[in-house]
Amino acid sequence: MLGLERGVPGKIEFACQMTMDATEARRSEFGPLRIDALRSELLVDGNAVEISSRAFDIVRLLVEAGGKLVTKEEIMRRVWRGTTVGENNIQVAISTLRKGLGAHSGLIRTISGRGYRLADAAVKIRTNLPAPTSRLIGRDGILDDLDKLLDVHRIVTLTGAGGMGKTCLAVEAARRQSSNFPDGVWIAELASLANGKAVPHAVASSLGLELPDSMAQAQRIAGLVGSRKLLLVLDNCEHVVDAVADLVFTLVRVNPGLRVLTTSREPLRTEGEAVYRVSPLAIPPEGESDVNTIWEHGAVELFIDRARAIDSTFPLDDTSLGAIATVCRRLDGIPLAIEIAAARAATLGVGELAKRLEDQFRSLTSGFRTALPRHRTLDATFDWSYDLLTDEERRGLRCLALPVGPFSLQMAAALICGDGESSEALPETVSGLVIKSLVVPEPAMGQMRYRLLETMRAYALAKLKESGEFDHVARRHAQYCKSVLEGAALDWQGNARPHVLDSLTSMDNPAGNTRSAIEWAFSPTGDVALGISLTLAAVPLWMHLSLAMEARQHVEGALAAFQAGLATDPRTEMRLLTAHGIPLISMMTANADARRSFTRALQLAEAAEDPEYQLRAVWGLCYASINDGEFLQARDLALRLYDLAAKATDPSAMNSCCSPAS
Repeated sequence: MLGLERGVPGKIEFACQMTMDATEARRSEFGPLRIDALRSELLVDGNAVEISSRAFDIVRLLVEAGGKLVTKEEIMRRVWRGTTVGENNIQVAISTLRKGLGAHSGLIRTISGRGYRLADAAVKIRTNLPAPTSRLIGRDGILDDLDKLLDVHRIVTLTGAGGMGKTCLAVEAARRQSSNFPDGVWIAELASLANGKAVPHAVASSLGLELPDSMAQAQRIAGLVGSRKLLLVLDNCEHVVDAVADLVFTLVRVNPGLRVLTTSREPLRTEGEAVYRVSPLAIPPEGESDVNTIWEHGAVELFIDRARAIDSTFPLDDTSLGAIATVCRRLDGIPLAIEIAAARAATLGVGELAKRLEDQFRSLTSGFRTALPRHRTLDATFDWSYDLLTDEERRGLRCLALPVGPFSLQMAAALICGDGESSEALPETVSGLVIKSLVVPEPAMGQMRYRLLETMRAYALAKLKESGEFDHVARRHAQYCKSVLEGAALDWQGNARPHVLDSLTSMDNPAGNTRSAIEWAFSPTGDVALGISLTLAAVPLWMHLSLAMEARQHVEGALAAFQAGLATDPRTEMRLLTAHGIPLISMMTANADARRSFTRALQLAEAAEDPEYQLRAVWGLCYASINDGEFLQARDLALRLYDLAAKATDPSAMNSCCSPAS
């Protein structure tokens, strides 16, 4: 009889199991997951997902367990079938499986020290976390540690040098925790904030709380969150760490169901905080020549994964693996540096890359002895990568340091090419920077966006200043922001007209970019006139975003600069005074100041015979009277406002008032 040799009983047992699957339970299901045992296929929301055979066997066990715990021992026994393997093999297979599940990766729960289970599939995961775009490599141990910390501590902070991958770790850790928080997992990106005052409003917005910035305070946010059980991720906190610490302390003190996970280059230093320092990826020790041992290190695995993502034929033999190990050691296991190196290796070859990197490191021996080696290494990585760019790519990278957050090709063209310059080579320049991993592509709603990682942006900004081009490019950036804001579908009070989102699509972070542009315009090397025009164009945006306090601050700065310049342009003064009064009316805290601004603006509008600004000034005075309880005066102003609106050419003017009959 066939198949009685050693080892075959296991095959017979498996064949019997397959027969049972075919006849009794051909397809197992759990929430969005379905197992087709005959085809060895996993379907997620009805779509087939490509995963390894080991990952398939594991997900099949988890689905069959129906949400119950599957121990690590059981996984080893049933998936590897008697083969002696380490726990790391399970972690790698689980990581591959989570990547395949995409937005459903949070279904797989790690039970620390015991095994895995599927979360309740009936729970609808509420989150604004970005979808995973690549596999997180060499970090399973850290993710398991974070699972344990978040089970015990209310506040967990990931710290470490730039380029360590703190954000990726925080997002993946939060995704794994999603089934534990019925009220959602939410992330607030803080990198673009100019100062700590903007932190509460940014956090409130990420939680879906509609609060004007003047009312976005820690205690109020905590009250609105109530007893909800949610996980809040605060990313890039280092430049606003004091404000974040105050906010987080208040939130966790008031809300027992809240957990906070932050990333920062320094701890918050607040009560109850658990700090986890993110270490570099594991690197092969010096002199290690065993190929299998080299493969086991996370830095090498990341290098190979990223190189093969660019070139699927990237060679892997004993010689190239030895060179990869050398490169990973030189880069100290820093994920960002390794990703950049892998991109260059795909075009240069890993041997040539290793030689160039070695030469570059020799030039650093005279650097500051007190500087952290990782910091020197990262700078060196950026330097040699920058030196290998074409002249056009170097200039493009420097210019692209100005946008805050993601940017479009249209914005890139405005900064790199400017007026009258050809933009034909722009796509090739940006594409070259993407291929070399200096610019990150981000598809969004059918459109492609790009961004620089924060560490690379800081590096490119320093290069821009060294080149002497900073003010020239900053002027282009400010002019571009002004043109986008002037073309936005917002009326003068910040109300959205049709297609308002379409009008701002070329600038993904209009608030952050506008702040940055205004800051330059009023700097000693800026352009005050451009700054005033930009501020006026930005007021509808601030009001649309409920940032009345910020609008007031910017307009008051522009007014001070206008007056300090001893300017006598009455129309500019009229526009600034009107823009000053609008946020004051919204805030209802400085009515006397609002009256003064609108009264003077009305005088100037009447002198200029400008009906549009007469309408705006009368509107402001009318609402100031209402706020002060002077209703008879308000009625007279309302009648005048109605007459002005009826004569206005702007069809939205009538929205500013009501009929006198009412």
